[in-house]
Amino acid sequence: MTDTIARSGWRVHKRRATIWALRAGLAVVVIGAWLYANTIGGVSPLILPSIPAVIEAFVGVVVDPEIWMQAGVTVFEMLAGFALAAVTGLSAGFLLSRSSVFARAAEPLLAWGYMFPLALLYPLFLLWVGVGVESKILYAALGAFFPIAFNTIRGLRSVDKKYLEVGRAYAASRLQIDLNIKLGAARPLILAGLRIGSSIVTIYVVLAELLGSNQGLGHEIERASSRLQIPDSYATVTLLILVTVVLQRIMERFLRAKHE
Repeated sequence: MTDTIARSGWRVHKRRATIWALRAGLAVVVIGAWLYANTIGGVSPLILPSIPAVIEAFVGVVVDPEIWMQAGVTVFEMLAGFALAAVTGLSAGFLLSRSSVFARAAEPLLAWGYMFPLALLYPLFLLWVGVGVESKILYAALGAFFPIAFNTIRGLRSVDKKYLEVGRAYAASRLQIDLNIKLGAARPLILAGLRIGSSIVTIYVVLAELLGSNQGLGHEIERASSRLQIPDSYATVTLLILVTVVLQRIMERFLRAKHE
């Protein structure tokens, strides 16, 4: 028994070491390609600045209070957009799933909305709402609404009928069946929709800030690029990646805790 546990622990340790080795190898390849492009490759610094220049710019970005204020705006837009999408998507999915007619009519529409290139609609959001944070929140919430609502409907409608029959046998009301049986059985699909929605929110907020905004990290990236401050642009992109990764990790842990 002890040997089995030891072998299992060794395999887990070996797997983790392999994963980290692959990540380190990928980082080495990227850095090597970057150095080659800056030297032998002859790539212009206006396209790809040197690594020391980006590091120096990143240090300047990190110690700049204004950048952190812009990062706070971006994070607020992401959280508000996700909250709005979660509330509306879950509510719509739950209500539509209670009627087979409405659910069948809504599923293809939600799937179509999920696949539609919503980037084409952002100019309309600018006209309707303006360049402030409101347009980013609504735009991101719209993008995340479709996968959340679609997965909620599919999850609630794919529950095994045997569970529903047991609930009816115990004289459970329709609302009790929805909340206590369907919701529990559909939780994996619903959580998958929320995970997809959280990823879409981060993408759409950054895209919206790049296309038209007066605040946020996306706006700072666009402004630095338009002024040909390329190292600053790369440094802000790096900070944006770090911020979104941390935010995604927090959301993932929150959703995983809900699942457990």
